[in-house]
Amino acid sequence: MDELLGSALLALHLKEIPETIERINPQEAADLVSSDNIPDNTYFIDCGLVLDSKKGLFDHHQDRDLDSAVLLIFNEYFSHMKDTELHNYIKLVSKVDTKGAMSLDDFHLVSESRDYFSFGQGVLLNTFENDPMLVLKIFIEGLDDKISFEKLKQKADIWLIESGNIEIIEVDHIKIIKYLNKAPSELVSPIRSVISKIVDDNDITAILSFDDKQADVLTLFRTNYGHNNIDFSKSNPSKTIFKHPGGFLMKFIPSNGNEWIKLIKESYGETIYFNSRQDPRS
Repeated sequence: MDELLGSALLALHLKEIPETIERINPQEAADLVSSDNIPDNTYFIDCGLVLDSKKGLFDHHQDRDLDSAVLLIFNEYFSHMKDTELHNYIKLVSKVDTKGAMSLDDFHLVSESRDYFSFGQGVLLNTFENDPMLVLKIFIEGLDDKISFEKLKQKADIWLIESGNIEIIEVDHIKIIKYLNKAPSELVSPIRSVISKIVDDNDITAILSFDDKQADVLTLFRTNYGHNNIDFSKSNPSKTIFKHPGGFLMKFIPSNGNEWIKLIKESYGETIYFNSRQDPRS
């Protein structure tokens, strides 16, 4: 996985798929490097016993304190993606590669290492050994999509903290995120991915937002924190567009700017007093 991810990231940085990929004996690689007989346009990943990014050498075995090859490549060419989900996964790969599975925090609890190599991952890695170019092309395309999405998530973070886009309303002893503006269409999915941190940090019970496709429709969504005390199947909007029987999602066209408050009360099952400010419909 270290070699596969490292090769894919390097190809993305270079903006080209390599002509060939060769698995080489480490001693042979070391001899080529030490004799300064490195072919043009050639990169050594996880072999060669030398780290020199200017010469295209990404190895960590000469120093036990170095990160694995893929993290070295990430730090060299993708530092702008620091602290993203992709970065965190690559750090996990590096941790297992350099320190072993027992270095994982939960190794003795749920044995994260047991699932580290999933079935699908194992199939890909076995194929990578026999037909590296085939698997590399899959990973290049997948990582390219992932990096594009991570960049949108960074924009989504900015949109969420900008004044006037969302607000957190404390309703008695529960908290709700209310969208004040509709997010740009390209940020809808990334926002869903990053808003979970705001939900976790503030123990948010529900989210009131706009529907992605219908401008006059509002959406009420129950978070994990509201699992035991919110059931939207109990509420009765004046015009229901969709109501999930599981009670975690409801879409409706509001009859007035405060109808969502009534729906929360009905869904919560007890009297709740609101200090409501600006409403998405006002």
